[in-house]
Amino acid sequence: MKNTIYKLLIFIFIIAFFNSMLLERLYNRDNKKIEHIKIESLDEADKIAEFNITDESIKEIKTYCEDNNIDFIKFFSSYMKYNNYEVDSVTFDYDEKYYDKVHDISAVQKLYSMVLSDIKYFPIPENKREDSRSYWYCNSWKADRSYGGERKHYGTDIIDSKDERGYFPIVSMTDGDVEKIGWLELGGWRVGIRATHGGYFYYAHLDKYEEGIDEGSKVKAGDIIGYMGNSGYGEEGTCGKFEVHLHLGISLPIKNISDEFWINPYWILRYMEDNKIEKTF
Repeated sequence: MKNTIYKLLIFIFIIAFFNSMLLERLYNRDNKKIEHIKIESLDEADKIAEFNITDESIKEIKTYCEDNNIDFIKFFSSYMKYNNYEVDSVTFDYDEKYYDKVHDISAVQKLYSMVLSDIKYFPIPENKREDSRSYWYCNSWKADRSYGGERKHYGTDIIDSKDERGYFPIVSMTDGDVEKIGWLELGGWRVGIRATHGGYFYYAHLDKYEEGIDEGSKVKAGDIIGYMGNSGYGEEGTCGKFEVHLHLGISLPIKNISDEFWINPYWILRYMEDNKIEKTF
């Protein structure tokens, strides 16, 4: 009798275990549960977040990898870690030291793949009209902000030179799913898109959304998601508290470091500025 009970309990346990595994797998598939990546130290995370490498350097590394049939993300990750994540110009001699001397870069590779593998376009499209206007942006990473309390600026602002709401369309830089949309006091009308490899792209201070952009909807890189504005810093609908601009933020899922691990988009924007989809506006 006891053996029968034990066998029954073991059978029930096995069924429950496999059911839980199946449910977890279905949850991951249907709800796209995000894999959180573990970085060993806060110091390393801070250096990754700075993304301190020029657009010229990224382009040169990518060209070298393409010419020599080398995996770009792996080489880039090894190169950055080897140089302690601080590179302002290309100085390497293209040997194998990055592979030979850099070990266990899987987490770093995943982080960079979340950004560099998914981005296809600059967030402002190419305008071929003769009367098209300019925009500008600078490296304002961690600049001081005071609205809502003292804080730092975790993103890059792309500013309309003529300060006109609704002129510049904003396109998704990546394929992905609209994870968040709606009003935030600090971000105004914003859209948050979760890209294929897990990066979160945050487009804030919009004037309005493009029709059909809703929470849960899928977008392709180059799709218009909204229009540049100056919304935010108040109750829903507040506009005009600052100049017209897009705030772009890029957040990556890192475990045990921060709930919101933002990286500096500035050099990424510089790197992608020649990659624009054409739109008439």
